[in-house]
Amino acid sequence: MSNKGYRKRPGTSGIQGQLYETKLLSLINFRALHDDNIKDFALATNIDEIGTFDDICLRAKLKDLDRPIAVFIQAKHRENDKLLTLNSKTDLAKYFDSYLAIRRNFDLKNKDVIFDGKFDEIDCFFVMYTTAKDVNNDKYVGELADYLNELIGTGEDCSQPSYRDEAEDMDFLCKVVIKEQIAALASIIGKFICEGSDTEVSMNNDLILQYHVILQLNVFNVSEVLPEGHRIATFRAEFFETNEEFLVLFKNLLCIEVLKMKKTETSDTHSLLLKLLNETFDIEILSKLLGNVVAYKHGKLEFVDKATTDDLKRQLDKANIPESGIYEAAEMATKDILLSLKLKVPAFFGNKDVAIRGKDEKIQKRITYLTSKLVEIIHQSDDSNIVNIDESLGDGFLQLNGGIASMVGNILVLDESSKLLKFTDNSESLEKVAKMLYESLKSKIENLQEYRFDVKVKKFPKLTLERGEYDTNLVKDFYSKLLFFTNQADQSGVEEILRAEIEEHLCNDINNFRVRSDVIFLKYHDDIQKLWMTPKVGTYLTKKNKIYENAVNNAMSEPLISVLNMMHKIRNKDYTFDVNALKNFEAHGDIVGTIIVTSNCVLTVAKLEQYLKNKDHTVLDLEYIFKLPLKNHNTFCKELTNTKDKILIIVSNKLDNSRNNSKRLDNIAKAVDGKPVIIVTDQTTVDTMTKYFSQANIIEDEKNILTDLTSESQKKVLANSKVKFQGEDLSLDVILDDESASLIGGEELNKIINEETIIIGETYLSDDYEKVKQFYINRRVSKKQEAKDKDMKEKVIETLNDLEDDIVLITALPGMGKSTLLTHLSVKTKEVDPKLWIVRINLLEHTKQLSDWQNGGIEINSIESLKFICLATIDKDSNDDEEIIIDLEEADDTVTLKQCSGDNEIVFQLKLFLHFYNRGKLIILFDGFDEIFPHYAKEALSLVKSMRDCSKKHKIWITSRSFNHIKSILENEFGRSYQIEHFNRLEQDTYLYTYWKSKLQFKTLNEDQMKNVNDFIDFIRKRLPTGVFCIHRKIQHKPYFKVYLNFLEYLRR
Repeated sequence: MSNKGYRKRPGTSGIQGQLYETKLLSLINFRALHDDNIKDFALATNIDEIGTFDDICLRAKLKDLDRPIAVFIQAKHRENDKLLTLNSKTDLAKYFDSYLAIRRNFDLKNKDVIFDGKFDEIDCFFVMYTTAKDVNNDKYVGELADYLNELIGTGEDCSQPSYRDEAEDMDFLCKVVIKEQIAALASIIGKFICEGSDTEVSMNNDLILQYHVILQLNVFNVSEVLPEGHRIATFRAEFFETNEEFLVLFKNLLCIEVLKMKKTETSDTHSLLLKLLNETFDIEILSKLLGNVVAYKHGKLEFVDKATTDDLKRQLDKANIPESGIYEAAEMATKDILLSLKLKVPAFFGNKDVAIRGKDEKIQKRITYLTSKLVEIIHQSDDSNIVNIDESLGDGFLQLNGGIASMVGNILVLDESSKLLKFTDNSESLEKVAKMLYESLKSKIENLQEYRFDVKVKKFPKLTLERGEYDTNLVKDFYSKLLFFTNQADQSGVEEILRAEIEEHLCNDINNFRVRSDVIFLKYHDDIQKLWMTPKVGTYLTKKNKIYENAVNNAMSEPLISVLNMMHKIRNKDYTFDVNALKNFEAHGDIVGTIIVTSNCVLTVAKLEQYLKNKDHTVLDLEYIFKLPLKNHNTFCKELTNTKDKILIIVSNKLDNSRNNSKRLDNIAKAVDGKPVIIVTDQTTVDTMTKYFSQANIIEDEKNILTDLTSESQKKVLANSKVKFQGEDLSLDVILDDESASLIGGEELNKIINEETIIIGETYLSDDYEKVKQFYINRRVSKKQEAKDKDMKEKVIETLNDLEDDIVLITALPGMGKSTLLTHLSVKTKEVDPKLWIVRINLLEHTKQLSDWQNGGIEINSIESLKFICLATIDKDSNDDEEIIIDLEEADDTVTLKQCSGDNEIVFQLKLFLHFYNRGKLIILFDGFDEIFPHYAKEALSLVKSMRDCSKKHKIWITSRSFNHIKSILENEFGRSYQIEHFNRLEQDTYLYTYWKSKLQFKTLNEDQMKNVNDFIDFIRKRLPTGVFCIHRKIQHKPYFKVYLNFLEYLRR
């Protein structure tokens, strides 16, 4: 196969995801290279613009198969034994979008190595590859199952999601197809408009062929044929008033597309921009800025000028302008432009008439042909009078120019009941040729209106935006090609498997067998990583690639030094320091022959390598050297003795001073005597290193904080970090801004480099919520004075920001779900804004603090309350056995940490929390006020009031049971409360149906569980009145009867 390059998508994964992808890529390449059944292959990673299944892409030609295979993989390294399911509509849409994008790449007659050929002539598979567990899926038993398991598997055999022919899923994915087509159609029309040429809209496009009649009926007014042979299309005024979902989508995307290239002219854009960023959102202001100052791309507003300052970019990100507002502004900016346009379209655009052109004799001849052909296929239809229109009828008959396709919209119209095509019953409205053909058909076929036409052709005009058979077949094909490789090895496991397979493949050289296989893996994987990190254009791995062969050859030269140097590179993530951070080395002149004492050995070595970039050097880590077998250690020392003209950087980081290690260190010191050496050590081993390298000068390297790195490396560090922020797995770049990034010191950097997880904040989640979240129904709340009030407006709340009150008081009876409501709203709020810190205080868990305040007569002011909030919201596992004492200081409306008795982890969390507090990025939840009433009511009230009255305003939620005395106290202080409304009948039914659907999988039930289901049905039946039981209102209101009816409805579906 050709080794032509391919375009890569921008962006990188976190470090765990990166290692998972690169090690899996290394393994698949190794297996493909050594599989004699593979004639040739092309292997790529992160191909641009194909969506989710882009992590690893393989195209292979096998000797024993006629058809090539293509495998598109999404690799997901998941922790904590998570389950992989298809329950998320968002995930399902992403998978399906990627399938459509890849299919489209084949259909474009792409000559790229991966996409060469027709999609239907290649065995394509779309693989979800993950460490996550698997439930309710079927083992894949297709022809290529064994081969795929051997080529890419590292765990259980692959499975296939059970195809679910549920109307909900089918409708959802068919909508995805139509929305994708609408988006592409809007792009085509928008680009044609912006070109501003005097040419006609080209009909040489599948989407135009499919949708031109719909466009004529709903979007454009199309004129009669002009003498020049074309028609004129103008936008309908009513198009801009439509509420039809897909037409609204087309309108929105068309307006955005037109704005991309047809920029509006606006004076004084700077003042308008400031109003947009700093005042209440105004659609008219945005409409004047769209196109020339800001553009809507990839789901968010971006500045057109890439040189815009970072501060303005951040302000735009925080503006939180709703998508609906952006579309409305785009329409405002383009509506008059669009209404003024006169677009040239071909005569047969919109099928105003049947597309037969020429002299009368030619037209009559074609009408005769079409009539006879239609008579023939109608007579072949069955008794149902449904006529199938499929590809077997041939292009000549099906085509738009002189074929049946040009009858759609004039002679053939939509039958609303069946959604099939039928003959029109309004022949008077037909234009000339259509009327001639209609009269010809009427003379040959009786009862024209009885026949229906079922179209099974892709390139055929549509009359409805509802799904067709082609859309349905696409969904079925997607499910048939979707494979799950679950329970696969994690990135460490993939490495072990690859090392073992390398060992098995190597010649049986006992002496250096183990070391050489390590060297080969590390060199091989390092080169694969470089390939993975190549920006913009990637090079295919093929049967002829030399990456593995070069790694084998490299292992034969200085094998021990090679492996140790490579092992250190694995730990060093290639970070780059700002030039100012290197000045410490420059100040000491020649640093060869020095001992550099540092708090972060890895970053100091990275800095050294950058400083010595033009000099040959090798990094040797004593941690690995001391682990070598004795024989290998002796070989290593001989290699060191023979090393010439190379600076040796020896790293000593937290090593123990055992007798064995001391002896080995003595041997190393003697081996490097007289050679250019730099020792890098931490404080714990500086005395030991001074003993063995007594001639070396000692210098200190303290500049090892995040902001000493270049801005690009800072981004890489933050993106590669593993953080559990309030129980959610994130990377630091999601929650930090430029100011808070300076809080990352040496200890946090060490954790990031060592791939340790940094814990930030207590979680707001609960185990109970995890059990019920899939059944959760959005709750309604209202402010009612009395239960009898009926006129108060109810509001469905989905996030903590849905109610405008600064303090939201929620009261409800026990069991109404107050705590679950807070958890769910917190989860959904975090999905909208993951940078929020949600402080959840379960008051009953803090009675000791409330008691201390009460007994000590302590004034609960804003600083005292904030100290309590600080300690309640941070993770204190590292200081579990000791009380943490903190002191805060407020100056210039900013609170800072003055003192803290906790360790560095606690200090880091506190400083970060106070940064969130000072920036107004908190929401505080006080749960269970009734639980501490009346004993600590005064203290709890003072706590909430002090947080309410502090200079930094944060939204506060309070929950309590609705007992009269408590409720009145809270309402007197914080205003009228919201009450949680009981489920109405629809909400009850929705909850129960969701519960049945999730929990009641009949094929997984054992005999006892099935018996319980039958017993429940029998129980209800015995209690039903005789006759038509639905008229008996008394039993209808029994809870178990409502459950029974809902259960029956579930079974019917």
